[in-house]
Amino acid sequence: MINNYWLAIRQLGDRRLWKPVLWATLFSLLSLALLLIIGTSVAGWLFDSLFSYFDSYEEGSWIRIIAQSILVIFFIILGFFFFGSIHAAFLGLYIDDIINAVQEKYYPGIVLQPAPKLYSSILISIRLVALSAAVNLIAAPFFLFGWFFPPLGIALQLGVNGFLFGREYKITLKQRLPHEIFNQNQPFTSYGSLGAALMMVPLANLVAPLLICNSLFHAIMNNKNR
Repeated sequence: MINNYWLAIRQLGDRRLWKPVLWATLFSLLSLALLLIIGTSVAGWLFDSLFSYFDSYEEGSWIRIIAQSILVIFFIILGFFFFGSIHAAFLGLYIDDIINAVQEKYYPGIVLQPAPKLYSSILISIRLVALSAAVNLIAAPFFLFGWFFPPLGIALQLGVNGFLFGREYKITLKQRLPHEIFNQNQPFTSYGSLGAALMMVPLANLVAPLLICNSLFHAIMNNKNR
């Protein structure tokens, strides 16, 4: 796995990979800004409606300021934890360009299947975000409980998200690689977990989905040659 990730890292200098990363980053930041604005506005309106009858919640009161600050911090933290999934989803719209770049550099002897239509890529990206959000929300109580017994919390979080990312990128590659090459039953959870760990690191999280996809590509090809 380390060698496959190293091959993916070495290709980061390829300019063909940076266009998808830059576009995905731009769309992700815009989405998070929109989430922050809409989320705080709606939550603030609810707070105002619920506590409008209390004098201590008037404009400029310390309780109101604290409540607004907590809301902003909450949505920033929420955005940080979901940034990886959102970024991976937007990057998925350009994932075929990334797969083509790996094939041309390392495996020119294989012929990839045609790239899926744009609407198919959009559906795959939406599925990734929805599945990641649903699973993480369901597992959130276990994550929180695990944080009181380190490193159980982080291990659970990386394991769950690692399985999701490994599975989703395996499905993505299955659509492009020749049928006679792709015969993989393993979930590639370890690859996804390493990528999920990188998603927690600022700046590294921008290329983490790309590294998962590219390292899986190498893993599948290496397994085929055994």
